[in-house]
Amino acid sequence: MLRLLRPNISEHPSDEQLLADYVQHNNARALGILYERYMPMVYGVCVKITKDPALAEDAVMAIYETLVKKVKEHTIESFRGWLYVLARNHCLMEWRKAQRRPTDHHAPEDMVRYDAVEPVFEYELPVKNTPLERCLAELSDVQKACVTWFYYEDKSYKEIADLMLEELGKVRSHIQNGKRNLKNCLERLP
Repeated sequence: MLRLLRPNISEHPSDEQLLADYVQHNNARALGILYERYMPMVYGVCVKITKDPALAEDAVMAIYETLVKKVKEHTIESFRGWLYVLARNHCLMEWRKAQRRPTDHHAPEDMVRYDAVEPVFEYELPVKNTPLERCLAELSDVQKACVTWFYYEDKSYKEIADLMLEELGKVRSHIQNGKRNLKNCLERLP
């Protein structure tokens, strides 16, 4: 095996060693080796979401470009889990953007059915016809996801921010606005 890494890193460096080598010494090869370990997982996530191998390949490359910047911005405890969430969120956002564009260039913008697309965030609320459930359905996807994760799944602001790759303040704002919108909706109901 070629000596690509610093001498203090063993023959088969751990994810943590590779990550530390990249963050501390800006060793791009260390990040490349680390990413290569999980490329099949990233590709699988992308194919599952995009349903298109060519788009998935493009996404794998785009995710690496994002990874180069994001790795240094976050404290990562489990690289594999963090990368999975990064890949999933990247592909979901690309999928969402594609759903907003009309596929037929002759079709007017307002003919795209936004209500026909799958939800961007993966969670399920209990199917009940309670006033709270009806009001939750009226929230935006982002508010609904944040409120659900925070109140139904007991996730912290930081966990939600990491899942969404969003700033902590924005998550807090989504939760507060969602809570206010729920209160207003519940007050309107008979």
